Amino acid sequence: MAFLAVWFLVMLGAAPRLRNALLLLFTLAAGILGCELLLRTDAMNRFVEERDLADFRQGLVETQDPLFAPDPALAFRPLPDRRARASSVKNGRTIYDVVYTTDANGFRALPSGPSGASDTPVLILGDSFAFGAGLPDDQTLAWYLREQSGGALQPVTLAVKGYGLNQVLRQLEIGEPRKAGRAKFPWAVVSVVDDHVLRVAGRLQWLHDSPRYVVEPDGRLVARGTWVEPSAFVESLLVGSRLFALGRKAMAVDEAKERRLFVRILREIEAKLAADYGARLMVLYYSGETWRGDLSGWRETMVPLLCASGVPVLDVNALLSRPPQPVDRFYMQDDGHPTALLNRTIASALIEDFGRGAVQRGDLRCSR
Repeated sequence: MAFLAVWFLVMLGAAPRLRNALLLLFTLAAGILGCELLLRTDAMNRFVEERDLADFRQGLVETQDPLFAPDPALAFRPLPDRRARASSVKNGRTIYDVVYTTDANGFRALPSGPSGASDTPVLILGDSFAFGAGLPDDQTLAWYLREQSGGALQPVTLAVKGYGLNQVLRQLEIGEPRKAGRAKFPWAVVSVVDDHVLRVAGRLQWLHDSPRYVVEPDGRLVARGTWVEPSAFVESLLVGSRLFALGRKAMAVDEAKERRLFVRILREIEAKLAADYGARLMVLYYSGETWRGDLSGWRETMVPLLCASGVPVLDVNALLSRPPQPVDRFYMQDDGHPTALLNRTIASALIEDFGRGAVQRGDLRCSR
């Protein structure tokens, strides 16, 4: 409004030539504003690479006690021996108010529970879905794997809120799992959500300092520093303007290359788990913008990539009851992370799959 007021006053006293220049400037400004408003509509969300979370953030208040510290290898990691309270409130409604506990290694801790005659350690890797964001320690996937197996499975949770597969691979390379006092893990579970292609490319704000992997001319996948954080000015434009973000994507982003990198890193994780830890990989794929009840999301993009990786994939949403029940029974309303019920459901399916040695219920069913 201030710009329009100044423009109008200048127009009143301006010479014809200057008036034409001001009219052109106004037209350009109006065009930019129109494009920005158009890109903010629901119909255009899919063209904005960083998933549109504007609606998600509206009315949201999140607080968390100190839990994470910067880390040169992984960008950030949980602090050891912490009890950190985390809460989330949306439009005055409390979504969760819980305490996260970490052990001496900074891994999410499990309360005391059963131990089987022959314990089988299971690695839990990945992001907030496997970490158990929004849930107390006794409602996580790791908890239900141990409880429903009668202690036969003893999970070790290295999953961290916000991690990408590039950080998972780095955890394996620097020997993080061995801190748990185990040399071998017969099984490893990794959570994947729709934006993990963006995560391995460091294209989400909190992952600019995460490990940067490149494929060398000889075909090796190697870590080469981190994804460099842009200047504060560029970052503010990326956050504040969808038009700028879309323009930067068009000029600087190679989507095909990023997708190949995602597939390559996932294959490398499977190979690293087998070679160094004796573990068989099981990927848990959660599709959709589950915070708003959408279970489809980027499936058209992600399913072919997961299939191309050749790793076993459990399609989590295929486990949900049919006919479909309210989504918020399985994913927290206005938050999107798994509920205790969904974690129990996944744990049950995994225990069956571990027993038979292959995914059956929830198989992604890639064409062979």
